[in-house]
Amino acid sequence: MIDVEPLIRTELESLMPLPEGSGRDWADVLARSGRRQRRSRRLLVALAVGVCILAITSAAIAAGLGAFSGHMTIADVKACKASTTALTTASGARVLTGHTDAGVYCLTYENASGGGGSTAHEFPTPAGEVIPMRTQGVIVGLVPAGYDTLTLGSVQIPIVNQAFVVDPKLVVGPGTLSGPAGQITINLSELAAGP
Repeated sequence: MIDVEPLIRTELESLMPLPEGSGRDWADVLARSGRRQRRSRRLLVALAVGVCILAITSAAIAAGLGAFSGHMTIADVKACKASTTALTTASGARVLTGHTDAGVYCLTYENASGGGGSTAHEFPTPAGEVIPMRTQGVIVGLVPAGYDTLTLGSVQIPIVNQAFVVDPKLVVGPGTLSGPAGQITINLSELAAGP
């Protein structure tokens, strides 16, 4: 069997010879000129800078949302709905509680006229094993299960359904939570000193 391509090429070159250097590859010409490499380097540098900016921005957003803290995120807080009435005071105020599967607990205090406030956190907080909040002139707290009394000095405040309400004037130092779970100290002093 005869390979006809070399035969055709030879015949064409004899009829019309190619100019000097025309058999060279255009990519080879660009590579020798350095032009193609500079463009691709610029493109690679621009692409690398873009990827770095995107990565830094994404990491900053994720960190702002709590993704690297190992703790609750904004989404966790928004998912927590304080919908269970833990206790109602003699004045008609209500303490509502709730929690998420992610371990975020939320607490809402509503006075009789509907005013109040809310907070959400994980256990423990800087105050100890309590999620405290000061609103409407009272300190409201949510504690882990197993505690039924908060002792502040010589005053004992009942804990009902893991919640309590206390007058800030009673907070003269650290308090003690006690119940079947044992005894632990909490510190509501910063809240008591607030506005």
